Amino acid sequence: MTAKQTEILTFMNQTIVEENGTPVKFESVLHETNLDSFGYTVLFLELDNKYNIFKDVAENEDPFKTIDWENITVKEVINRCL
Repeated sequence: MTAKQTEILTFMNQTIVEENGTPVKFESVLHETNLDSFGYTVLFLELDNKYNIFKDVAENEDPFKTIDWENITVKEVINRCL
């Protein structure tokens, strides 16, 4: 893992814990956070605010519909941030 990936993972885990979830590892599947739907929303809005993760989503498209919620990995989320 690069320093930037570690930074993003640390930021993610801080937000996850604040939302009463379980911290994850780089290799984890995101649902292992045990966040509820509000927690996921907060996590992704925070990530977008800091890392602009939805930069490749069309302006008229719902960014949350571009995510495969059951299968997305932490690595994939981090890569969207880079």
